Amino acid sequence: MRTFVEVLQQNAAHADRAVKFVRSSGEERSVTYAELWREARRRARALRALGLRKGDRVALILTEADEFVLTFVGALTAGIVAVPMYPPQSLAKLEAYSETVRHILEASGAGVLVTNEPLKEMIDAYLAAVGQAGAPGLRVVLERDLRAPEGLDAAEADDAWQVSLDDLAFLQFTSGSTSRPKGVMVTHRNLSVNSHAIMFDGLRSTPEDRGVSWLPLYHDMGLIGFVVAPLYALVPVMFLPTTAFIRRPSLWLDAIHRFRGTITFAPNFAFALATRAVTETQAAGWDLSCLRALGCGAEPIQADVLRAFLDRFGKQGLRPESILPSYGMAEATLAISFSDLEAPLTTDRVDVKAMQAGKARPANGGASLELVSCGRPLPCHELIIAGPDGAKLGEREVGEIWVRGPSIAAGYFNEPEQTEATFGGGWLRTGDLGYTAGGEVYICGRSKDLIILGGKNYYPQDIERVAASVEGVRDGHCAAFSCLGASGAERAVVVAEVKRSASSVAQAVLQAVRAELGVQLSEVVAIKRGTLAKTSSGKVRRREMKRRFEAGELELATDADQAEAPPPHGGADRAGGAAVRNDGGRAGGIPARVEGAIDGIQ
Repeated sequence: MRTFVEVLQQNAAHADRAVKFVRSSGEERSVTYAELWREARRRARALRALGLRKGDRVALILTEADEFVLTFVGALTAGIVAVPMYPPQSLAKLEAYSETVRHILEASGAGVLVTNEPLKEMIDAYLAAVGQAGAPGLRVVLERDLRAPEGLDAAEADDAWQVSLDDLAFLQFTSGSTSRPKGVMVTHRNLSVNSHAIMFDGLRSTPEDRGVSWLPLYHDMGLIGFVVAPLYALVPVMFLPTTAFIRRPSLWLDAIHRFRGTITFAPNFAFALATRAVTETQAAGWDLSCLRALGCGAEPIQADVLRAFLDRFGKQGLRPESILPSYGMAEATLAISFSDLEAPLTTDRVDVKAMQAGKARPANGGASLELVSCGRPLPCHELIIAGPDGAKLGEREVGEIWVRGPSIAAGYFNEPEQTEATFGGGWLRTGDLGYTAGGEVYICGRSKDLIILGGKNYYPQDIERVAASVEGVRDGHCAAFSCLGASGAERAVVVAEVKRSASSVAQAVLQAVRAELGVQLSEVVAIKRGTLAKTSSGKVRRREMKRRFEAGELELATDADQAEAPPPHGGADRAGGAAVRNDGGRAGGIPARVEGAIDGIQ
């Protein structure tokens, strides 16, 4: 078992290996493994020259992949704990971004923040405005100043602190979809174990493989899945700008064709976006037969979306067997389970009524749900489905997913109570609901988001999936949650971004959800494009949308056909718009922030 620093050092002997970066300007930069190790040592020395010592934290807010990766490996080589942070969506959205920045800087205790020149001016202005509250003594430095510190010969910079497997490597802050972001403590041992499990047990990779990724590097799937893990297996990777993929999804598949990529991963939304946005002209010359591992994870996986993607690009040589649904989370370093690499898409269709009672009984007529298998737990790791009392449940019984093994992180940084609640007793309590069938794990949703109506369980992802299928609703831009009604009983609400007449779309959502799932929604609120709250990784922040709904802070979609009426939730209806309720009422709202670096990407 090797630390990541040992891997960097030993890989330098492979002169034919390199990582390739495509910058936002379109310029391509290739960094050989030898250059990567040399730059890691150079930046390690530069960071220590700033006064950082082993175990100190350094925050990274960098927009270009090469800037980020080279600084990250430099920090780990010096034994300094990296704190990846996502950059703002735009310079105009600093106010919406500042709360997360303040929290992460305070929670991590970072002494230095490394950024680039355009962002430094903005960050300096922000810190001056808040008087550095939450980040006393923080020093903001430019990434370019770490490249060639005065008097440093990189060939002589071999005095990095000894890094051991049990040393802390970096803090991976959670996305904050159900609570404030927490810093997951990832050790070098965690990285080594999970990287081996991903590359050799899950992907069965060889040095002949090539990775292609546009995933953000400030989150675990992009950072560990494509920066750290491939280096353990001598797999070259091409990094594409995240924002470039969002603007032009064809760049992802075109890069796979040109680079002859064999491994790539993406969340569910990316498959839907590429299926919808790529033109026949763009795809005409592609040969995707090289792709053998087409991973999907990080958010609920929809079978119809994956099938549509495979069908759409089958004529380009994409093999159905390449699809690789998986399950993971930051608290487990990254990966927890993988599907069989050579198996086609495996799904399970279950009875809706049985699911409401916590049983995943196979459907036999009537309303049903189709769930995607995320495969089997990684070797040397154990996964169980636990009931409310912690007892292990049987096959096809729905409960909380618990995991244990050497990939499980050391806990949350400076959060002893949260660490005990989540990691105590030797098990990681994931907070995810699921079941097993035939030894494979199926994910149902988050336990904290479960909607309980009349003693029956409903999963918000299922309601959101049906709502998003209604014409006029933006795919992936719905939030379902429950709240207390006037009578004290729970009621179900859907908030959705719409593309046309708000009232007619909302009414159609009511009818579709009732017809397919048997759920009687109390209200459907149509909101303006780009106002659904998401995390920096694109996950819906249901709790935040519930808070805005109850506070009257939703920005409603304009509907000229509806007359104005007083908002029922106490908010001032500045934007105008409509919501459909069973009693014919309406909801008001005020402009809401667009949150997250890739909010509104579809």
